[in-house]
Amino acid sequence: MVTELGKTFQLLENLLDVSSLKHKVTANNIANINTPGYKKMEVDFEDQLKKAMKSNSSGAFASFQPKVVISKIEEDASMRKDGNTVDMEKEFAGLLKNTGSYKIYSQLLSKKFDLVREAIQGSRT
Repeated sequence: MVTELGKTFQLLENLLDVSSLKHKVTANNIANINTPGYKKMEVDFEDQLKKAMKSNSSGAFASFQPKVVISKIEEDASMRKDGNTVDMEKEFAGLLKNTGSYKIYSQLLSKKFDLVREAIQGSRT
């Protein structure tokens, strides 16, 4: 039986893992900004997250696996003559957004641990 607290811990852990993977993928995209023919990569996880959140199964969050995929080319995206699809400005904007998300998830997880610690200490008095 998975408690709501357990689901929250698992969800935050998964979101931290996704943020970490997104950071690595973005860093790889930036590192390949001058590689001819390189296709921008991204992390695909939204559909799995939606299914896991709707499920009451204990394994839904545990089996959550984000995937690294080639980014779909946006209609307004400009592909360079060398076939590279990385846009440096978008990569840095995504990096900043992802950094903010990571900080929020880690703060939420820290608060959850504080609540558990307080509950344990309160039960001893």
